[in-house]
Amino acid sequence: MLTSKKLPWVSLTLLLVTYNILGWLLSAVHGPWVIWIVPGVGALLIAGALTSALPVVTDLIAFTLKSDARAFLVVSVAAFLSVFIICWLPTFANVLIVMSAESLARLDLQTARFTQWQSFWILSMVSLAGLGLGGAAHRLISAHTLI
Repeated sequence: MLTSKKLPWVSLTLLLVTYNILGWLLSAVHGPWVIWIVPGVGALLIAGALTSALPVVTDLIAFTLKSDARAFLVVSVAAFLSVFIICWLPTFANVLIVMSAESLARLDLQTARFTQWQSFWILSMVSLAGLGLGGAAHRLISAHTLI
């Protein structure tokens, strides 16, 4: 039961604030509503990745490095991603901050002995709520200040 366990309020508040800022920045772009799908799905993917079992990740890494061709492909993709990250450093910094806050919240939930599914749902709901609240706050404030 969620009521019998103590929620890590500090790390969940930090997660809410980071997604709130991301939602604010996304709303400031004034793009179509479709661009909200990417961070929403990304939030669910990050929550899923952080709550999934660690052996799955280690098996995937071991599988990719079993042959020279796969290792070369992994190194090539890593080099491409490195260049991409450097070119888009401000955007990547926002993503890195979000992932760090979500990792901290996941560790605190794990320390509080929440199950994987409970952790996934808590992380997902806090992340999506922060994203939505940030976007709504920006639209509300910009509507009143006529920016």
